[in-house]
Amino acid sequence: MADEDDGNSLVSAAYKHASFILSVLGGFVVFLLLTSREVSASNILFGWNASAIFFIGLSWRKMLRATVESIKKRSEDLDFSDTFLLFLSIAAALASIAGIGIELHSIKDAPADVALWRAAAAILTIMISWFFLHTLFTIHYAHYFYGGPDKCEGLKFPDGMEEPAYWDFLYFSFTIGVASQTADVAVTSTTMRKFTLLHALLSFLFNTTILALAINVGASLL
Repeated sequence: MADEDDGNSLVSAAYKHASFILSVLGGFVVFLLLTSREVSASNILFGWNASAIFFIGLSWRKMLRATVESIKKRSEDLDFSDTFLLFLSIAAALASIAGIGIELHSIKDAPADVALWRAAAAILTIMISWFFLHTLFTIHYAHYFYGGPDKCEGLKFPDGMEEPAYWDFLYFSFTIGVASQTADVAVTSTTMRKFTLLHALLSFLFNTTILALAINVGASLL
């Protein structure tokens, strides 16, 4: 009976994090098939971009088809692994910035066509990572709103909305992503304030990096 319960738990965990698992596997397959398989910044970033695109595509597919009831059902299974995967994913997104720095380090000494390719790849990577980050926070805002310690609390949407859907959380998350601040949605719990603070800081970091990257690439190419 214990073995059966353990097996069911593993299946449940795999189902819960299917998008994450499939994205990692997809990125690894792309790394093996479409790169030289050498452990280098460019190859790793290529695999990372593939994983992030897989995750974004699978997540948006689920979000656009989800109902409030399905979000609530998913939130009932919220556990430590969700928070662990959140911070693991954030670490991967931040690591992509480091990889971009390594790639651009030698751009001045590279031929013009190689320099242009590296610059384009760097810009694409930072934009994919930016979109990945805010999609990730959208999912966690929704799940902590419905499944966290304060059920249906933490965020107060305008017009008396009591059961927001993914579109509402997307609006909240990407507003922070663009402006590093909230708009007309109030944060009403300590747990959500912690997530919102972390999100705002990361958004500021990414937005600053994008600006610095644009200036650096422009100066390097000139």
